Amino acid sequence: MLGLSAFLYAGRATCLLFTNSRIPLAAAASPIHFRQMSKATKKFINDPKNAVDDALDGLVNASEHVTFDKNCRRVVLRADYADYCAKGKVALIAGGGSGHEPYAAGYTGPGMLTAAVAGNVFASPPSRHVSAALNSTSSKGGSILFIINYTGDRLNFGLAAERYKTGGHDVRVVTIADDVAIDKAMSTAGRRGLAAAVLVLKVAGAMAETGKYSAEQIEAMSNKMNDNAGTMGVSLYPCSVPGQGKMFDLPEDMMEVGLGIHGEPGCRREAIGSADKVVNTIMKRLQEIVKFGKDEPIILLINNLGGVSQIEMGIIKSEVVKWCHQNGVNIARLLCGTYMTSLDGHGISLTVMKLFEKEILDFLDAPTSAPGWHGADNLSKQETAPSPDKGQSIQVQTSSKELAFTKEQAELAKKCVLAVCDKMNAMESELNALDGAAGDGDCGSTFAHASREIKKRMETLELSSAQQLLFNISEVFEQEVGGTGGAIYALMLSAASEALDKSITSKDFATALQKASEAVQRYGGARPGDRTLVDALHAAVESTKSGETQWDKIIEAAEKAAQSTANMTARAGRASYTAKEVQTKPDAGAVAISAYMNTIWDTIKQNAQ
Repeated sequence: MLGLSAFLYAGRATCLLFTNSRIPLAAAASPIHFRQMSKATKKFINDPKNAVDDALDGLVNASEHVTFDKNCRRVVLRADYADYCAKGKVALIAGGGSGHEPYAAGYTGPGMLTAAVAGNVFASPPSRHVSAALNSTSSKGGSILFIINYTGDRLNFGLAAERYKTGGHDVRVVTIADDVAIDKAMSTAGRRGLAAAVLVLKVAGAMAETGKYSAEQIEAMSNKMNDNAGTMGVSLYPCSVPGQGKMFDLPEDMMEVGLGIHGEPGCRREAIGSADKVVNTIMKRLQEIVKFGKDEPIILLINNLGGVSQIEMGIIKSEVVKWCHQNGVNIARLLCGTYMTSLDGHGISLTVMKLFEKEILDFLDAPTSAPGWHGADNLSKQETAPSPDKGQSIQVQTSSKELAFTKEQAELAKKCVLAVCDKMNAMESELNALDGAAGDGDCGSTFAHASREIKKRMETLELSSAQQLLFNISEVFEQEVGGTGGAIYALMLSAASEALDKSITSKDFATALQKASEAVQRYGGARPGDRTLVDALHAAVESTKSGETQWDKIIEAAEKAAQSTANMTARAGRASYTAKEVQTKPDAGAVAISAYMNTIWDTIKQNAQ
């Protein structure tokens, strides 16, 4: 068993940002350090000056439900706007600076907005563009302009509204101001408008679509929704405008709390916290301001500010739902996705709206053809899902007393396993660097994760025999690691354990090495010379074929083979997808195999002294 514990491997990369890694969350307020714009960040664009127009082209060309206003290409209309307005239904118009997609043009279509007006990135559209939208959607039912509370939008939309009124038209203005990070009393501008606007637009759109509600009724509902809503955001990285660099500097160990959606700073900075702590911080603030009580139904919107991975969004969603269940909060509807962005900002916002009228749920659930809308989930009757069982350890039946470890052998086996675990942790950065040169850069993190899981189980890990030990460690890789790495090492350890069913001599362990090598080649497809861990493993096996099992020579052969992979061209694994020019360092998996075998042998020799 002594040479085989070297196969311990796998784990998961710890590169996610909104995760539950236990990093302290502590207030560390500091001023925002704006800097001279650095070189432009990389984006999939043509010309920065045309980014907004190109994006609108994509929206309109890909949807049958929206079209451009013939007099202004910055105005997007629902395709049937003429028929809709001719029926006397209330015209709903929203907009503002671009960069918040899918807001607002993505929410144009049957069941939501009649028109949307797009300004330049983070810049309010001129009043004449708003006027164009009003004129094109003129209806006997009247018009409502929805504004997220920023000075430029208030001025330009307000000017267009006043001019429209001079023609005898009924136009109303609803201002969304839901940012709870800002204290109303401390700002004459009031709270900023954030993602609650999305909920308001959906409900207003459903009401207007029925043709049963007046502009006055829709306005009243919208204002009441705003009064019962709150939003707060957190970001880990600032956004960047097309053609420019990041909008401000944010240290790697800090996060921006309470930021807006135009790249402006938040109310404070804090040390990066785990996902559960971030959620707790935001939800407590929302509860304090929105004042939703226990068992009081709420609508909850989890919004991706543009650059957050789906894995992180899943973690945030899980923590939000758990927080609500733990605090007796009834989620009547849950929305999670990309609703109102800040370009590529790596952040999230949470919006809570009290359900003051049950009819709101019908409006939220009503159908819409708006291309940017994602539906809501009904969680009102759902309980927190139980954590899945980790699975029971499978016991291997031994048939001979000679197979069982003595007390001394069991202690030595434990020392070897723990030594390999320590080596895994110590080599994390080194292996990640090797793997990053021609792979996905997570080999070291994978091993480190595996070592933590093995150590957790060490007190209960079955040490009755070499066969049982290898089999149980293989289960750790299978159950806790998964992926290619987990499968490879679970497979190797399982195959190796088959050689130890009758005796546990040094020759048996050499046979176990051979079985492990054969198994990974048979099922993984890699062969010696393919620049993988097989090279080190195969070299170790070949060195045993002389009939002697001299472990110093076996390990030396593995080490030489591992180093020689630097001169090979990868033909298997993820490195095989990379250019030969980047394959200049030894393969991380091969280096790991030789290092862990060496660690085990050193432990054995030290124990013998």
